[in-house]
Amino acid sequence: MNLFRAVLVILLFGSVLVLSAQTADLTIKVEGIKLVEKSNIMIALYNEKDAFLDQDLIFKKVEVAADSASVEYTFNGLQHGIYAVSLYHDEDDDNEMDRKWYGPPKEGYGFSNNFTSNIRPARFDDASFELFEDRTIDIIIVY
Repeated sequence: MNLFRAVLVILLFGSVLVLSAQTADLTIKVEGIKLVEKSNIMIALYNEKDAFLDQDLIFKKVEVAADSASVEYTFNGLQHGIYAVSLYHDEDDDNEMDRKWYGPPKEGYGFSNNFTSNIRPARFDDASFELFEDRTIDIIIVY
């Protein structure tokens, strides 16, 4: 019976090591922020192509005070996989991406891979990246 318990403990410990080895931390560093009092950077992390840019299907989201020209946030313990990030500078603290009357963003925004286009927003394939180890990505905000 003691041998059975020892084997069980070894198997459980091994499983924990394997599971923890399949996660990574992702640090998002946002640069070029225009200083606006009482404003925030809204960061959305997506892990599915069909969910990208759908506010109801965000995998993880966070609000970071935009109190300097550069801010960072780390998502800890993410499963290995493919992700994409979108963000915007909520300059007026209304929790919405304000847009010009003809559609483009009125507030600063950015995507992973620093995708920009004057024609369309990023697609998942434009902004996606692999996460298989701890990683930092830099996003330069566009105004």
